Amino acid sequence: MFEDLRQILVEELRIPEALISPSATTFEVGLDSLNVVMLSTAIRQRTGVRLEPLDLFGMERLKDIAQTMEENVR
Repeated sequence: MFEDLRQILVEELRIPEALISPSATTFEVGLDSLNVVMLSTAIRQRTGVRLEPLDLFGMERLKDIAQTMEENVR
């Protein structure tokens, strides 16, 4: 799931790939409140995983988002 997340961050949110690693924080990659809403929508559209923006705000590292995506795959 991390690769799916990486692809979304690069293609949808235009975050430089060099910033994206499992241990990177959401702050380090520049996710603000608007980006978190866009990320939530893109994750749902691309993977079918429903993560609310509020859920994403509580996750500090990208690996946490990817793990939660994996746990919620239908």
